[in-house]
Amino acid sequence: MPEGKLQRDGESVTLRYERTAVASVAATWSALVEPSILKEWLAEAEIDPRVGGAVHLVWPGRGEMRGTVQAIDAPSVIEYTWDESDGSSLVRFEVAASGDAASSLRLIHSGTSLEGAPGFGAGWQSHLEALDVVLAGGESTTEQRNERYEELHPGYLEAVAQLEESLA
Repeated sequence: MPEGKLQRDGESVTLRYERTAVASVAATWSALVEPSILKEWLAEAEIDPRVGGAVHLVWPGRGEMRGTVQAIDAPSVIEYTWDESDGSSLVRFEVAASGDAASSLRLIHSGTSLEGAPGFGAGWQSHLEALDVVLAGGESTTEQRNERYEELHPGYLEAVAQLEESLA
């Protein structure tokens, strides 16, 4: 079942995720900007966490993404472009305190194409689920994330199709 909320903005789609992590703001922030932790839940990463800094994510054998940091306010906001050969979109993470030893995490991925939205939706949900595991002290493997992506993808295809129908 898709966890992400999808909204159509003209010819593009915005995906939104809101989660509570059983981890401090500092630990959640580190998971978003430190390559050694990003590798555990998202991708192999190079990131220069300053405005104008480069972002490079690599999924060995599956692809890569390059981007540029657009905004940063540690430890609460990082926003970067998601640049691929077929277009550019914008990823924004927002972190805030949420009770004792917990943090809220919001992910907003805007400007995705209708065709790309199901893949981004399934990808972000599978990776955010992996982030929960990592922040709780567990391990997440590439194989587990890929398997979860495949389980989630049909639901996001259906959600995007319903979004298109509702606006037709």
